Amino acid sequence: MDSKTTKKKSIVKIIALTGIMAALSSILRFLEFPLLFIAPDFLKFDFSNLPALIVSFVLGPFYGLVVVAIKNLVYLPITQTAGIGEIADFVLGGIFVVSSGLIYKLKPTRKTALIGMISGTLIMTAAAAFMNYFFLIPFFADFFIGAPITLKEKIDIIVDAFSRVFPFIDSLLKAVVFSVIPFNIIKGVVISIITFLVYKKISVIFKKY
Repeated sequence: MDSKTTKKKSIVKIIALTGIMAALSSILRFLEFPLLFIAPDFLKFDFSNLPALIVSFVLGPFYGLVVVAIKNLVYLPITQTAGIGEIADFVLGGIFVVSSGLIYKLKPTRKTALIGMISGTLIMTAAAAFMNYFFLIPFFADFFIGAPITLKEKIDIIVDAFSRVFPFIDSLLKAVVFSVIPFNIIKGVVISIITFLVYKKISVIFKKY
């Protein structure tokens, strides 16, 4: 088998594996559920970044990002957020899988994988805090609350939803610090733990085929 044929087969394999994992990610995106002990029900948890993170480790960060992109494109036709939720998911999910994958690729070991996932979780959480405080919560407050009131009053309504989870939350900043940040840390940690446990077995299957 010449090098050209081998390269062609490798490309086909990469495309096929990326497509399979993107399909799995898309399915998992639909199986979302709230974590009512930490956040209001409009913040949903899902495992859709799990296949993307595995792909980022096996094939490289670029392909992990492709999985995140495809997942959100599949979900876009039924969006209830004018596409903003999908953009946010792409940005945050992309930050998570790319940063984790880049660190892992520096030296592909279990230790580096762990460091990468911890770093990815922290970077994603910081980005989520910034985006929710300055953009996402204000946008959703204005988008979903149609009453003729000021944006601040609309944001206060959203903050009130957070206060039903934690009564001491009485500002947007507290909502982000005590709910949004823990929510994203839990999300990153859970996905990282599952990836850490199954990655080696899945990577062997990928390399075999």
